[in-house]
Amino acid sequence: MATIGRSRAVAMYKGINFHGFIAWLAWLLVHIYYLIGFKNRLFVLMSWGWTYLSYRRGARLIIDKNS
Repeated sequence: MATIGRSRAVAMYKGINFHGFIAWLAWLLVHIYYLIGFKNRLFVLMSWGWTYLSYRRGARLIIDKNS
């Protein structure tokens, strides 16, 4: 499973390839499922939902400021 853009992903399950919005939803559900505790799942889902609806970008790069 890998996300490749907004509402787009690719996935393979038991030899079947998925892509697009269906694969993106599967990626979302799998990642939420493996979080520990209802509170964490709810918080992450709300955070991702707000970011998705507001078109905000999260931190994507880690850079070394000493270079």
